[in-house]
Amino acid sequence: MFQTRKKISKRLILILLVLITIAVSAYIYIDKNDTVAKKLKEKDYISFSVLLYGTEKIFPGRLDVYTALYDKRTNILKVLSVNTDATVLKKKEKSRSLKTIFNENSKKNINAAIKKFYLDLHEIIGVATVDFYINTSFEMFDIAVGRNKKFKFILLKDNFENRDLESLNQLETVEYFMQLTSPTIIKIYKNYGFFDTNIPKLSFVSSALRLKSLKPVLMFCEMPVKYTKTRVEHDKQSIEEFLNKIYYASPVPYINAKDVLIDIKNASRKPRMAEKAAWLLRKNKLDVLEWSNLYTAYDKTLIKDYKGNFMQALRIAEILKTGKVIVSYNNRIYSDIGIFIGKDCAIYDNLDKKEEQNDKD
Repeated sequence: MFQTRKKISKRLILILLVLITIAVSAYIYIDKNDTVAKKLKEKDYISFSVLLYGTEKIFPGRLDVYTALYDKRTNILKVLSVNTDATVLKKKEKSRSLKTIFNENSKKNINAAIKKFYLDLHEIIGVATVDFYINTSFEMFDIAVGRNKKFKFILLKDNFENRDLESLNQLETVEYFMQLTSPTIIKIYKNYGFFDTNIPKLSFVSSALRLKSLKPVLMFCEMPVKYTKTRVEHDKQSIEEFLNKIYYASPVPYINAKDVLIDIKNASRKPRMAEKAAWLLRKNKLDVLEWSNLYTAYDKTLIKDYKGNFMQALRIAEILKTGKVIVSYNNRIYSDIGIFIGKDCAIYDNLDKKEEQNDKD
């Protein structure tokens, strides 16, 4: 009996050693052949783009495009959401939006449409050629992730009341991508053929798992644009400043709080929320310029960084215990940070206590 157990133990140890050897060999093989990992070893950051387009079945006419830059020095993932409603202005050509041009071209040839889109985008914002790209339709991605309910719940939202709410939805979409579970990543790996990408199959899954393990801080950014009566135009000056001061620069640590001016809007439909937020921030030595009400209702609190005070915006979110931070660079706005208090914000002050006491009496 004892000898039998001893033999079984030896076999189990042998099997375990074989499995460890296989695992180590696989890791070494993947690491050596992982083009994304190699690129990251050569540089301080890697860049990539993601293009998702609608089809007749899912989101016809929709076009979501992101360019991203992962900085390994700071472990920050900077994601720039491209405003595809921005007009392409060219001499002797009819002015049309990036989205319109793409949709027209995609009816003839989807690959040509994607290529033309990136050429136009380069002219508008001047972002250098990315290291890696991923292009696919919402329909194909939905199939690739196994028709995930959470993915549909986030993306099925459409017809937003304003640009802020659309940006919040896009931010949640990026957060969803960053939080993909390992089984979902494996599903994507199995459906690799659904994607037009220059990332090799092995690198595709290993990079997704590596990004998940790194848990980078997300800096979600809006493409600077100007709104006219008839169209959306790219803001050339703001784009240049944004790229130099924020996108390609390392984030500045907390600066003097007195140098940051904050404007607060109550979009929660709850009374006194902007005022309560203002006094809470002032208590934490932050300079609140003014507060007022906003007629549009926000489910979630939005914190907009207009001048490149991302770390300060994160600090505000910590103080309020809620808030999605979006870098919306605009040097023409007087305030440095704009806060839109949503329904998710809960602040309790002395006046609330008095009102509760009066209700009891």
